[in-house]
Amino acid sequence: MKRRWSTLALSLLLLAALGWGLWERANRLALAHAVEAGGQRDFYNLLSQVEQAEVSMGKSLVCSTPAQQAALLTQAWNQASFAQAALTQLPTPGINLTATRKFLSQAADYCNYLAQKVARGQSLSEEEIQNLNRLRQEMGRLAADLHNTESKVASKALRWSSFYSVRMPPLPRTMALGEAVPAQATPQGLEGFINTDRHMQTLPSLNYDGPFSDHLEKARPLGLTGTAIDQPQAERNALAFAGSASGTPCRVTVVSPVNGRIPCFGISLVDDKRPGIVSRVDVSQQGGHIISFLNPRPVNNATLDAQAAAERAVSFLKAHGFPAVVPTYTLRQGNTQLITFAVREKGVILYPDQVKVKVALDNGEIIGFDATPYYMAHHQRNLPEPAVGVEDIRAKVQPHLKVEGIRLALIPTAGGREILTYEVTTSLDNERYLLYFNALTGEEEKVMKIVDLPGGQLTM
Repeated sequence: MKRRWSTLALSLLLLAALGWGLWERANRLALAHAVEAGGQRDFYNLLSQVEQAEVSMGKSLVCSTPAQQAALLTQAWNQASFAQAALTQLPTPGINLTATRKFLSQAADYCNYLAQKVARGQSLSEEEIQNLNRLRQEMGRLAADLHNTESKVASKALRWSSFYSVRMPPLPRTMALGEAVPAQATPQGLEGFINTDRHMQTLPSLNYDGPFSDHLEKARPLGLTGTAIDQPQAERNALAFAGSASGTPCRVTVVSPVNGRIPCFGISLVDDKRPGIVSRVDVSQQGGHIISFLNPRPVNNATLDAQAAAERAVSFLKAHGFPAVVPTYTLRQGNTQLITFAVREKGVILYPDQVKVKVALDNGEIIGFDATPYYMAHHQRNLPEPAVGVEDIRAKVQPHLKVEGIRLALIPTAGGREILTYEVTTSLDNERYLLYFNALTGEEEKVMKIVDLPGGQLTM
């Protein structure tokens, strides 16, 4: 009897194991089919959008009217953007296609930049035409490589789900040494992708007024002064700054180098009153400037309002040698107040020269500070005199808008340039907008919406 029960139990276990195996296999097949369908959809979306972008860019080079050229460049912008999005969705996690993604983003942004220029009534320069033609040719080359990949995947009956395990082969020695010589890769079916990406890495830089311009990667801080300092000096600067922010003496626990556009000493601090709280200060290696500071201590119930926090922050910045600043935006985050300041020089708001300060509303302690934008942008400028009067700007505002204020402001462009503008604060119904008109030409440069939030504002 006991043996019969054992046999029955063993049989049930075998049946359960078989059922679990079949269920698991069905799930894996369903997942593989989903990956396959998604991979095919994204690949053909990529191929289609790349081909269409190449055609739109070609048409924009030969059309005769600015309106048609602007429309075609806008089409190319959208198509290249969609292609970049489709490339990101491909199920190839082991293949690094960073250069191809950058190319598509840059091509899209450059077409957008040219479309806006044409829409403003300006003609493309000879250099811009050559750049656009070069991007068109590279887009055509990418389309050809994608067709090649398509034929190899089809001829070898490869499935997109199988590419999950494909890994990027090592970088050829010629490219690792900085020699722009693309070499051919030969992994399973995706060599077209890899060879294309390697070719993209050898393309010349593209500089223009846009966020993907290559010159932005080489931007250097303009606001650093002084010579290189050593670690003991950086520690003294950090201790003095943290002490003035919190009102209590601190001691250094850890120092580590920080690489980036502003190389720093990254210094961790604790004070005896709050031994469990570690503050962090970044001190620039050139000049010993405080680039950022963060004290993550918990903040108790607020006893200060936003106005008192702003006054505390202004006093703090003045004590640390910053020039005249004005608060531009503020936002309450829990029991803290984050305030963004911009330098004001000769009546002009310098938006590139920004400093952010976070104030604890329980006792007014400075618990956050970020001067990275200030030290990246601040320098001695020769601001031009406005060539357009305030009343001329007021006349450009739509009559259904209510003008609440006009002031001069220096604004940064996406490509890192600076434009002297009139900042016009307007309202439409219960919403407020900021309009920026070029102070030299009167052209409208930017429109932003002010979003009121509990305890502050944001701009979009």
